[in-house]
Amino acid sequence: MDYEIKAVCREKLRLYAKLFRTICGFSADEPIDPVALLDRLPELEGFEDVRYEVVCDDELPGNVPAQCIPTEDGYLIQIKESVYKGASERKVGGHRMHIIHEIMHAFLDKLGYKPIYTRRLTKDVPPYRRLEWAVKAIAGEVMMPYEYTGNLSEKEIMKMYDVSSAAAKKRLTY
Repeated sequence: MDYEIKAVCREKLRLYAKLFRTICGFSADEPIDPVALLDRLPELEGFEDVRYEVVCDDELPGNVPAQCIPTEDGYLIQIKESVYKGASERKVGGHRMHIIHEIMHAFLDKLGYKPIYTRRLTKDVPPYRRLEWAVKAIAGEVMMPYEYTGNLSEKEIMKMYDVSSAAAKKRLTY
């Protein structure tokens, strides 16, 4: 299940990722700490309405590490305590990616990538029209900028950008 959105290509998502890094004041060759970014979001132009809360692990379903919920006055990102701790204390790459993923939900929504239909089976919908594909793609582009990772190995990407092996491997495939 997923949401269908207007079409978006990876090249456009790369441009949006650069825009996001610029808004946040990050250069393309520095890692982003998503936990620290959560606290800065309300200070950034266009993100004043994005807030977050850390919730007990059992408050979200087992397969949901975090979620972004549109509210009447903005967006609320809820993060499981274990994911938040993993991202901040142990710098677990996968947990860091979950957090940036939820921030990207708010960002893409603000850019007009809103669901066209309610949640539905999307096997008949191409990836470039699926919300989760777009969010995963831009999260990777934000965390590991394309133009700085092309000549790096998996281990170098992991070390430079504090991401998981799975994320670094995925970066090398596109």
